Amino acid sequence: MQLAPWIAEYADYLKSHAYAACTRSCRLKYLQGLERFVVRQAMNSLEDFTPRHASVLVKDWVEHQPWAKPSAGLKRHSRFRPHHHIALQYSLRSFFRWAHATGRLQNNPFPLRPPVRGPYRFPQVADYLRFVKEHKGLAENSLVQIELFVRRFDQFLHAHQVSSWQQLKIHHLDQFVRQQASHNIGRIQRVHKILRGLLRYLFSLGDLDRDWAAALRSPPDYRLARTPRALAPQQVLRVLDNIDRQAPGGKRDFAILLMAASLGVRASEIAALRLEDLNWKQGVVRFPPLKSRHFLHLPLSWPLVKALSDYLKNERPRPSPYRHVFLRRTSPRRPLTPSSVAQLMARRMREAGIRASGHQLRHAFASEVLRMGTPFATLQELLGHSHISSTQVYTKIDLVQLREVADNDAENY
Repeated sequence: MQLAPWIAEYADYLKSHAYAACTRSCRLKYLQGLERFVVRQAMNSLEDFTPRHASVLVKDWVEHQPWAKPSAGLKRHSRFRPHHHIALQYSLRSFFRWAHATGRLQNNPFPLRPPVRGPYRFPQVADYLRFVKEHKGLAENSLVQIELFVRRFDQFLHAHQVSSWQQLKIHHLDQFVRQQASHNIGRIQRVHKILRGLLRYLFSLGDLDRDWAAALRSPPDYRLARTPRALAPQQVLRVLDNIDRQAPGGKRDFAILLMAASLGVRASEIAALRLEDLNWKQGVVRFPPLKSRHFLHLPLSWPLVKALSDYLKNERPRPSPYRHVFLRRTSPRRPLTPSSVAQLMARRMREAGIRASGHQLRHAFASEVLRMGTPFATLQELLGHSHISSTQVYTKIDLVQLREVADNDAENY
């Protein structure tokens, strides 16, 4: 089989999608190794290539390339097998996915994992997820969390040879919670809450002979026991002033950090922002309902308008098939994920000499709004909280009012 024409077309694809020259050179080098491997294996077609051949290809690469050396691999868990020469395996997967997407291959030996990995071993689990989505009216992020842990619980029971719900025992629940949460009280409470919902659903249908949800006793965690860590206004200004807007990615990062600091929005809300959510005429931005069921409308300040327009005009990749506001700077130029937004905010803070997370900008916004005397009901709307209890934690960072209470000698009472 002649792979040279495919490799040449793949090189054109990488160049047209603005991949860096070093990335193109590295991938093509590995694909030339794949071409020689196919010849040595006497394969008639790439349809014969399976994931098992990947490890054989890595061995072949180490044996036939004088500069290739055996590697100890990654110490952390990885989806690649074997756990070394990751760049070679990643290039291989990208090439096969491109060939499958363009119709050159009927089967992809390295398919992308779907967002919901299934099928579920217990059909009642899939029924419960549909019930939660249709009848509980939860926000999208809550549904994702429920689906994540319910799927893991389904896989856990299958791995421990539990074939029916009647075989479920309390030690299964304890072991699963320890595996997923360890000693993190907040995470234990979250896992318990999700499991209670599933177990009560199964008990109501008669699939369980007892209500195991009553056996899940979460450790106490007092909601207002901790004080949110907020950045001082001088620290926020230092982070913004430290960003070089003439450097690559500077305009994007400045707009993101200014939006987080001046509007108090979450990283997930920034990542989900789309071009049609920006109303330039009215000076309003609309954030999608990720943690609530309602859109969040906030005013656009003039500095934020200038920062966004500067990024959209001079730095945002064009043309782009995506409608998201903030995109990756390097290929593939897809929308930023919430974790990418949080990571770039933390990185910009480290560069300014501040050890903090992007979420502390949200706390800084809340503390500054309270310092100006804004009522808590208004702060609740600005932060997009569904319940006032989520906003009450910020009573502990309004230090000015707390000092007034502490200094009051009750003369007038």
